[in-house]
Formats: sequence, C-alpha cells, structure tokens
Amino acid sequence: MNQVAEQIKQANLEAFETLSSAAFSTIERMAALNLGAVRSMLEQRESNSRRLLAAVDPQTLLSLQAGVILEDSKRVMDYSQRAFEISSHARESFSRVIGK
Repeated sequence: MNQVAEQIKQANLEAFETLSSAAFSTIERMAALNLGAVRSMLEQRESNSRRLLAAVDPQTLLSLQAGVILEDSKRVMDYSQRAFEISSHARESFSRVIGK
C-alpha cells in the first residue's frame, strides 16, 4: 500500500513540475511578445508623429492618417495571432499532462 501511495505522489510531483514548466514557458513567451509589441509601437509612433507633423496640407494629413490606421490594424492582427498561438500551445501542453 505504501508503494502505491509513493508512486501516486511521484506521478503528481512530475505532473506538477511539467505544468509549472509549461506555465513558466508561456509566461516568458507572452512577456517577450508584449515587450516586443510595446517597443515596436513606441518606435512606430515616433516615426508616424514625424510624418504627420511634416504634412503640408489636409489631404496629405488624411492620407497619412489612413496609412497609420492600416499599419496599426495589421500590427494588432499580428499580435492577436501570435498571442493566440502561444495560448493554444499552452492549452495543448496542459491538456497532455492533465489528460494522462
């Protein structure tokens, strides 16, 4: 009986370690994604601000603003896709351990 309890304890410990490792990996990947997104956003805002300030007429300004909105939309879509991939990978990792 004691041997069975020890095996269960060992299996639970291994599952906990695997889940902890997967969770930590997911946190690292999300942090890297977020830091990259913030860095990119700040760099792009500086560039966009300079372009918008250089506009000489309203038509040019509107055209530049439309471009900025399109770029931002693409960036948001890319971020969302990468965040979804990270969360899907984490869910799969957790499911493999829990499903055992």
